[in-house]
Amino acid sequence: MRLHHFFIEQKLGKQVGQELLIADPEKIHQWLRVFRFNTGDQVVLLDDSGSEFVCEFSGISPGGATLVVRKELESKNQVSQEVFLFQSLIKNDKFEWVLQKGTELGVSRFMPILADRSEKKSLNFPRCKKIVVEASEQCGRPTLPKFYEVMKLEESFGQYDAKSVVFHPDAPRFNKLDFINEQHLAVFIGPEGGWSDREIDLFKQKNVPILSFSNLILRSETAAIAISSLILL
Repeated sequence: MRLHHFFIEQKLGKQVGQELLIADPEKIHQWLRVFRFNTGDQVVLLDDSGSEFVCEFSGISPGGATLVVRKELESKNQVSQEVFLFQSLIKNDKFEWVLQKGTELGVSRFMPILADRSEKKSLNFPRCKKIVVEASEQCGRPTLPKFYEVMKLEESFGQYDAKSVVFHPDAPRFNKLDFINEQHLAVFIGPEGGWSDREIDLFKQKNVPILSFSNLILRSETAAIAISSLILL
């Protein structure tokens, strides 16, 4: 049976037999009330370093939990190509869905963009971070994707050193083979109303290829996940 995975704040040593004390109230509540773990149960703990450790509860109560490191697991292969997803702000539930599914697919960085036609102007950063952590635990990712503060499109061009592409209807068709050798790929997804003429001109000034993905007009969240899937899977 697959063991449940959990990220913790403290760094894990690699010594088998090491004892860990976890006092995070939210984590303890989750372990006791949701998963109902007891002494002797095992979980996989991660510290966002890429290492994974099977740990066994030697004690657990509302005041804290003690676990013993039993073994280190072989590191999972990371995705061969890193996607930096510059997602324009859309309605909260849609944006959170992009975070969840993008994390499961292996997106490396989420960069929220305040576009000219964005419906929202801000994000609940702690909630977004929690969604990313829970999605990573559920899918078994050994590291967390990075999540950035909201930025304007003009500010985004200095946030990455990678080949980039922006998606827009009525543009030449995207061909994955044209980007397959790129280790990092920055992907720009527009809001529900699409990119403004000003923004399209800005992409042209920055020499960012403007391409299309489908003959149909996709919703912003659909485009983000469809394109991430095409690149990463």
